[in-house]
Amino acid sequence: MQVVSPCSASAVSVSGTETILANPPPVISFSLPASSASSSVPQSNSFGSVTPPPPTTTPTVTAATTANPSTVVPSKCESTPPVVVVQPQSRREELDVSAVPPTGTPQKKTLPGDEGPGGDTGDPASAPTTTTTGPAEQSPPLMKQLNRLLTPPDDLLQWKDMPQHLQFNPYVLTGYRPLQGVKGCLSSLFYVHNETINILTHGIPIVYILATVPAMMPWEKEYRFLSWCHLVGSVAPWCGSFVYHLFMNLELGEAMYYRLLQLDMLGIWISQSFGALPMVTATVFCLGWPIKWFIIISYSLLCIWGLFKAMTASSPWQRRLCFVLPFMMRIVLTMLRIWKIGGGNPASLTHVFLQDAVSAVGGVIGAMHIPEKWFPGSVDIYLNSHNIMHVLVVMAVYSMHQATVRDIEWMQRVECSGANLTASMGIDGINGTHLEL
Repeated sequence: MQVVSPCSASAVSVSGTETILANPPPVISFSLPASSASSSVPQSNSFGSVTPPPPTTTPTVTAATTANPSTVVPSKCESTPPVVVVQPQSRREELDVSAVPPTGTPQKKTLPGDEGPGGDTGDPASAPTTTTTGPAEQSPPLMKQLNRLLTPPDDLLQWKDMPQHLQFNPYVLTGYRPLQGVKGCLSSLFYVHNETINILTHGIPIVYILATVPAMMPWEKEYRFLSWCHLVGSVAPWCGSFVYHLFMNLELGEAMYYRLLQLDMLGIWISQSFGALPMVTATVFCLGWPIKWFIIISYSLLCIWGLFKAMTASSPWQRRLCFVLPFMMRIVLTMLRIWKIGGGNPASLTHVFLQDAVSAVGGVIGAMHIPEKWFPGSVDIYLNSHNIMHVLVVMAVYSMHQATVRDIEWMQRVECSGANLTASMGIDGINGTHLEL
């Protein structure tokens, strides 16, 4: 809005829009033809008096006429009150003094329909704000899920925070997973905790054995059963142990934990029973049928007794002792090999001894909690007794595999004499083409 004197020729709106005069001075419309321009009609102003016609017949057309031909402001009106010129603003302009650009700054007017896509008018102040995100925020949802899985949770617990059935090693103080569902247990494969080494040391052998051992075994009809016994006995303990250690922190309670523990013990039993049958068979291979089958049946019955004790054991020591009788039976068979009575490949004797000796050492280390008993809290993640025991039993099964392959190849080639049970024991160890795992 601008207040000007009607007698000032420069006091005219230059906005290019319609000019409105409040309390207008005498105005002469020029919409009439030029021939009748000399005739004028007196008009009344807002004060109720009649305004005389202008003194000249040809009025002076000011800048207001140029800007808007429909309105003219006379150049001479000494007694006329000031004229208020109202400049209507655009629909998009707000009545805010702070929004008015400073003097001398060119202002771009935007008419309806001039907006760009999304209502962009080209004005930096009205441009939409663009937020620059970092690489992590621009990652696809799959990468966010993967990063979340690979990040260890902040809620790894201490030994004192765990339920009683999971407090089986008081010298491993930290790194315990909280109780989780199946999805949470599976995701724990991708971050480090105090069961990571136990899971990996028995998970990797599953893949390796299934990929290599079947091609090494003789699958002829005569030895097909022993080949299956060896394959199942080699992979079963790792399957049970892998599942047990991965899901031992399931939130389904103590009953589910003991079911998983029984599955772990079942895998060990399969390895001790079916996995050892090729060694037992080779040891009594050249003995007479009555004593041969007596030893095989006796070993099978001891294994069944061990399975019953393993499934009903209520303490760690009971679970360890349930395999003592089959273990003692294998010691007796090893002594027969040393004395060269019965049979078996002499080249496999070392592995026959190691398969039980190494596993026994691992069991003792696990039972005595060495070395974490000497350094509580220092070997929570790796190198604790259970980690060492896991590695040792893998080595024991490797020795079992070496002994079994050599014994089966020996049984395929040897000819036992009924009169001389030890006649075939002087042959050299047979180094077949599939002896290495």
